[in-house]
Amino acid sequence: MGAPFAAATAAAILLALATLVSSNTEGDILHEQKQAWEDPNNALQTWDPTLLNPCTWFHITCNNDNSVIRVDLGNASISGPLIPKLGGLKNLQYLELYGNRLNGSIPATLGKLKHLVSLDLPDNLLTGMIPSSLGAMSTLRFLYAVFHRNMIGFHLYNISLCQEQLLLLRFAAMGAHSAAAVLVTGLLAVATLVSCNTEGDILYSQRQAWKDPIGVLESWDPTLATPCSWYHITCNNNNSVIRVDLGLAGLSGPLIPQLGGLSYLQYLELYGNELNGSIPATLGKLSNLISLGLQENLLSGAIPDSLGAISTLQLLKLHGNNLTGAIPQSLGNLTNLIYLELQRNALSGSIPASLGSIKTLEFLRLNGNSLTGTVPMEVLSLVLVGNLTELNVASNQLDGTVGSSGYRVTAIIQDTLKTTG
Repeated sequence: MGAPFAAATAAAILLALATLVSSNTEGDILHEQKQAWEDPNNALQTWDPTLLNPCTWFHITCNNDNSVIRVDLGNASISGPLIPKLGGLKNLQYLELYGNRLNGSIPATLGKLKHLVSLDLPDNLLTGMIPSSLGAMSTLRFLYAVFHRNMIGFHLYNISLCQEQLLLLRFAAMGAHSAAAVLVTGLLAVATLVSCNTEGDILYSQRQAWKDPIGVLESWDPTLATPCSWYHITCNNNNSVIRVDLGLAGLSGPLIPQLGGLSYLQYLELYGNELNGSIPATLGKLSNLISLGLQENLLSGAIPDSLGAISTLQLLKLHGNNLTGAIPQSLGNLTNLIYLELQRNALSGSIPASLGSIKTLEFLRLNGNSLTGTVPMEVLSLVLVGNLTELNVASNQLDGTVGSSGYRVTAIIQDTLKTTG
């Protein structure tokens, strides 16, 4: 067999080495951490580095891709330092090491844990400064740290704390240096507070406000770092939500005001459900919104004036609801609007002349309301000086018209003129 056998053997060895190189190194990181610790109660005896991955080890939890997402070793009587390589556990969400005798400093590399939700290190013997790199973890919600009496000189000046998403930040002092707690309070006051990505929380709150009889929102798991893997949600490259697509989804219930916090949202498509209540005025904060599709629901109340602030809006579809009140003058500020569909509601008052400012408008459908007065010349002029293709004001109470007897389609659709005599 000679040379061919040797070649086959070499190939097998190279393949094995390639597999080792490309495999999950999280087990190596955790085994190295085990070696750095003293473990008198053998809490780590199952941490066998010869296994393909650490997912069967006690106190370790993995996701479906066999990547470590939890390390749970609270009150395990472990002592020793935290190794910098822990920052390589790239999918870690929970690092629970409270109630041990861990010493040394907190590694700055923990700031690389971009999916971390909870960092739980109280009741240890940690010393040194809190790393400013912890401020880079935008997903962090729980930060517990109890400072040992030797932990003086720490500072928080360079930590950006998540004002909305950090649910619990707990610092305490030990021993004679209890005055450190006062120092922490003062330093917290000057720490930079930033608004983190709370989009998952907003959407989950909306889920809780809705009834979902056919389970279209089952994938909306609030424990995930972002909502980008949820069904009916689309994100950009920065993991910010840009689309919510839930048309004809069988949903019922109100729209929550917090939806206005989806600051990168471009498409909100919720048509053909049984949504009720009013349209939140906070939707006017969606400064990147292109399409608002709320048609064919059970929405009531007035159209918020604030919608006129969404300068990016191209499609505003609110038809087939129970909306009341006047058409806001502010909608004339939507100078990129192409579709304005308000038909089949219970709107009243006059047609705002300000709509004549929307030179991009192609479809203006106001039929099936209780509008009064006349169609402003500013609006009519859009047929000549703008892009208006269809103006439908039929089935209203406009001056000089009566109900149409038949279906008509023209550039301008209105009721037939009232005859005299």
